[in-house]
Amino acid sequence: MNQPVKIALLSLFSVVMAAGAQANEMQHGDMGGMKMAVEAPVQQVISGKGVVKDIDMTNKKITIAHEAIPAVGWPAMTMRFTFMTLDSSINDLKVGSQVNFSFIQQDNISMLQDIKANQS
Repeated sequence: MNQPVKIALLSLFSVVMAAGAQANEMQHGDMGGMKMAVEAPVQQVISGKGVVKDIDMTNKKITIAHEAIPAVGWPAMTMRFTFMTLDSSINDLKVGSQVNFSFIQQDNISMLQDIKANQS
């Protein structure tokens, strides 16, 4: 290797090493006044009572004729709720089961959090 190339490589290596050393020594100071990322708002868990009208395992939907839900200003109506995981609480349901359930509203999707058949 000729002399100018060696000098260029040595200079480049020195610059890279010096930049790394400066980065390690950087003082971040007090960041108390700095705005940090805002946490996602906590979603309200809403409860209801109703009767199961349909269970669609393929699309993960349960249709419930529910009583009025004052927490969200809904009158009594029949609507579909989405569930994410198939567990024993879903498997044990039958059309006609009276249920207590809780859900969160995600845009236009009512996502079941819990559902339990009432013991008769």
